[in-house]
Amino acid sequence: MSNNFIGFLKHGGNYLISSLATGALAFISIPIYTRLLSTEDYGVVSIFLGLVSIMASLMAFSADRSVSRYYFDQKDELDFKRFVGTSSTLSLVFFSINAFVLFLFADEFGKLVGLNKEVVYLIIPISGINIIGLTFEQIYGPLRRSKEVATSSILKVCLGFAFSVALICLFKKDKFYGQIFGQILAGLCIVIFWIRLIKPFFKWSFDVSYIKYIFTYSVPLIPYAISGVIIEQFGKIAIGSSQNISHAGFYSLALTIGSIVNIVIGVTHQAWNPYYFEYMNSKNYNQLDKDFIKIFKLTILVAFGVASFGKEIGLLLAKKEFSESLYLVPIFTIGYIFSQLSFAYIRNFGYTKKTQYMSITILMSGISNVLLNILLIKSFGELGAAISFVLSYVIMTVLAWLINTYFVKLHSTSWKSLLMPLFLVIPFYVFLYFVFRLESFLLGIIIKGLLVVLLSIFIFWAERKSILLLVLKIKANINQKK
Repeated sequence: MSNNFIGFLKHGGNYLISSLATGALAFISIPIYTRLLSTEDYGVVSIFLGLVSIMASLMAFSADRSVSRYYFDQKDELDFKRFVGTSSTLSLVFFSINAFVLFLFADEFGKLVGLNKEVVYLIIPISGINIIGLTFEQIYGPLRRSKEVATSSILKVCLGFAFSVALICLFKKDKFYGQIFGQILAGLCIVIFWIRLIKPFFKWSFDVSYIKYIFTYSVPLIPYAISGVIIEQFGKIAIGSSQNISHAGFYSLALTIGSIVNIVIGVTHQAWNPYYFEYMNSKNYNQLDKDFIKIFKLTILVAFGVASFGKEIGLLLAKKEFSESLYLVPIFTIGYIFSQLSFAYIRNFGYTKKTQYMSITILMSGISNVLLNILLIKSFGELGAAISFVLSYVIMTVLAWLINTYFVKLHSTSWKSLLMPLFLVIPFYVFLYFVFRLESFLLGIIIKGLLVVLLSIFIFWAERKSILLLVLKIKANINQKK
């Protein structure tokens, strides 16, 4: 197993610890929030956080997303600092303009998404906080300083949870304000930490050459940033506006459990991205393919595990009245598998700086998600939204492959090597459907556990020797430290 992949596992471990800590707290918070909040309050918070995810990128016009790419093009340390300064200044200008527009039209926007204007106002401070956080991650990700990124994520989530619970208890009505204000207070606290770590890499500048680079690379990413989040969040917003707020909360709970798979995607993306650039620069395509195939197989295994036990996780965590949509969890996991698969091709668009292709791919997927939601929710309700979620990621993957193959024409991991594990898991999902229909709870748990073990053996059979060597190496390192 290569030293780079071991390095990837090291940084992935830091991101994984962060993701597991934040993810664990997110799940621990479910039984607390579902007991402190009504179904309507929970739905409002779900829609609000979905909108924040969408608006954060739009508010700064993605001007901050070019920092991590410029890190690999920098001339020297001062050049990078000046670029960060220009990017941050431009982000501030765009954010100020968009915040003013959103403030003016808060009432109209609120009616469109099913929220009152007072709640819409609160999108502004959280979006500003998230922009600073993204700049921090854009700097420290390429530096491979995963500990700082992981620490900040854990702190933000822990503080957000503590403040939210305390404030929810103080509000006698409209308790959703407690969670929203709790997130804002936590963000304001962690911003101090972010600014302190950004400062050594910041030098004020507003250089025209940097602005040109940002507009060439980042501005075309606006549709990419918005549309990608729309696929994740539009379903709950559409359900909230077309059906009712409570159903948006139910859907959100199922999506939250399904998003355990997204933790794997986020961890691998953050940890492996520097190595991807290294492999591409050195044309080490063989190692690139080996790494990504392992990452994809791991994603499939986690997805099937979540699909198998997602309903039990939801019933364990949330009040029964919130569990109406838990049958959607397996569907969401399939969507996340295709989300990971799409990165095999989308990464190439960023590497070649042809971000317009990235935007086209994600924009078409986002538009398809909106249209599919409008069509399918009318007929199938929340199930239609979940199907739209999966189909959008399938469309994204196919489009990304077509554009990379016929326009970008850059190396990507072959379809054959990626489709093999994908086809392997299909019969397991089919068999899982029949297991769900068993009346015996205990028998169902046993069979699902066996299916997960069996899939793990099948899917990683080719890597059994390298996995064994890695385990022995980790064991030897532990014994050496003792």
